[in-house]
Amino acid sequence: MSENVEAIDGEDEGAADDVRTRQRSTIGFPYSDYEAAVAVALAIHGNVGHGDCSATSQLAAWMDQSPKSSSYRSQLAAARLFGLIESNDAESYHLTDLGRRVVDQSQARQAKAEAFLRVPLFRALYDKYKGHVTPPSAALEREIAALGVSEKQKGRARQVFESSAQQTGFREQGPNKLVLPAVLVKDADPAKQANANDGNTGGNGGNGGGGTTGLDLDPLLLALLQKIPKQGEQWPATKRLRWFQTFAMNVSQVYDEDDSAVEITVTLQS
Repeated sequence: MSENVEAIDGEDEGAADDVRTRQRSTIGFPYSDYEAAVAVALAIHGNVGHGDCSATSQLAAWMDQSPKSSSYRSQLAAARLFGLIESNDAESYHLTDLGRRVVDQSQARQAKAEAFLRVPLFRALYDKYKGHVTPPSAALEREIAALGVSEKQKGRARQVFESSAQQTGFREQGPNKLVLPAVLVKDADPAKQANANDGNTGGNGGNGGGGTTGLDLDPLLLALLQKIPKQGEQWPATKRLRWFQTFAMNVSQVYDEDDSAVEITVTLQS
């Protein structure tokens, strides 16, 4: 089964004449944009918080949709592809850690950028054009097709890519620029922030960035360093893995040229 068919499993099942078209796509992409996916996460969060939605019909009712509608199935598939929800079985859904951060306004800016890059097609386009001007629509659709999207779906894939890039902050530097949005972490404690501004560069740098203030680094890298928990606090292996993966990706974004980009793979070994 191709990656795209698996990613959008259950979507638009009534469109039988489109099934063979979708099976020719070999890279994952959603048929609904980021904001449509977030609507699913918000519905779960607003009704059960971090708990489980016990049935897809229940979730559809919360979203005022029919569980059999193509629109609902498209949103559900997109929420999974953006990494916002997951399921224990075919019926129940709950928010992922990323989904919980997306619905938290204090963490949403960075979380939505991570969600955008979870989509295989969007990540491939970002890796190719990051920090540079993307081509006009026709040329971009040709590139999308070259990456594995079927010819008949390249237009829709481009439209969803464009709207999602805008919604997640990747177009903030211009309508044709694809740039990772900067994330600044501000300390809520004015006294601690004042001490940091006095030049305190000691400590371990976690939770507040007291140990990172004196570093002359890109703000995005500083923000990630400030997320490291303080010594003695819990830092689960899965969260450490995600942090290292994000940090490696952003180091490449800041320091590498397109023709010499270094890709670092971080894995968790048992």
